[in-house]
Amino acid sequence: MCAFIAPVPGCVQVSLAPIQAVSSKPRKQTLGEQMRKIDEQLRALDPAKRIQHDARTQALVSPEAIMNTPRPVSAGRARRPRRLALASALVATAMAALFLVIDPIDSTTQPAFAVTPQPLSYQHDARAADQVLEEIAQHVEELPDERPTAWSEEHFVTEAWSLSTRIDGNQVTSAVIPQRRETWEKPDGSSRWTARTLRPQFQDAEQRRVWEEAGSVGEDPEEWSNSTAPIKASSEEPPSTPEGMEGWLAAGKTSLTPNLALEVVPERFREHVFSPAQKAALLRVLAGVEGMTYEGTTKDRAGRMGQAFSLTSDASGLPNKRTLVFDSSTGSLLAYEEELTTNAGALNVKVPAVINYTTFLTAERLT
Repeated sequence: MCAFIAPVPGCVQVSLAPIQAVSSKPRKQTLGEQMRKIDEQLRALDPAKRIQHDARTQALVSPEAIMNTPRPVSAGRARRPRRLALASALVATAMAALFLVIDPIDSTTQPAFAVTPQPLSYQHDARAADQVLEEIAQHVEELPDERPTAWSEEHFVTEAWSLSTRIDGNQVTSAVIPQRRETWEKPDGSSRWTARTLRPQFQDAEQRRVWEEAGSVGEDPEEWSNSTAPIKASSEEPPSTPEGMEGWLAAGKTSLTPNLALEVVPERFREHVFSPAQKAALLRVLAGVEGMTYEGTTKDRAGRMGQAFSLTSDASGLPNKRTLVFDSSTGSLLAYEEELTTNAGALNVKVPAVINYTTFLTAERLT
């Protein structure tokens, strides 16, 4: 997952997005150097809580390593590299409470409060979440599996934004600058991907004016790409029963907790093209998640109507609501949204505030 500490003046700011050096300025520390320095200060503050310098932490010295660090492989289909740059900001909200008085990363002038996207609006419905999820599952499981039996690649397209976004090495809080990512993944787990920044977004003209005065960071789109090597693991399909799907989603954990469920479901939809039976099983797993509520219908950021289901929790350290939006006709995940509800802690946002979202645009198998 992405980890950052909110851009409060005089406090730590850590981001896992690419940082570009600017030749006109003195050399900045690399992200790896910054992470090691922060780690030393963390341990000095609380010797009982050591941060482990494992292989994954050491891999943070380059943007490519950040984007392509693989997760542990569980039984079943090959687990592909985790999309760290687009992951949930839960760790960010938890780490923000540390209030470390250092600032290892320079930033341009930014507004007092970060610009965040407009929250989704809902047409509320009093029905229970498990009832609606079961209705969708019953419809979806009757659909034919139209995926090709022989395929060369799985193709995914997402658009995402996070409060931790950095452009030209700067923490961007004066505009919402989403990233569009396109990925092609082979059955052996190898992949190639491209990403580019999209047009800056604002809620009003005043926000645009402040962004322009701050230097119009992100006005020019950025593009980058990379590829990953094959992953040696089984290529079995995900289970198509609720019991099997629950274990597959838990990925070796002792149980699928509500918070874990809301974390891993978006990840799985970023890297798997599910059959109707698999989608129905996944929906039934979510129907059993304690605390899940049905928000009603909503229009996602791509203009598509869907059914929204939310979980409100303070497990990350701050009260937040995470929402999954499903297409009721196909069972596909349309969107994932994360929102701070009542308390922003050290994050420089006005609540309620969206701090992370992903819109799922394409998931298909190519022959």
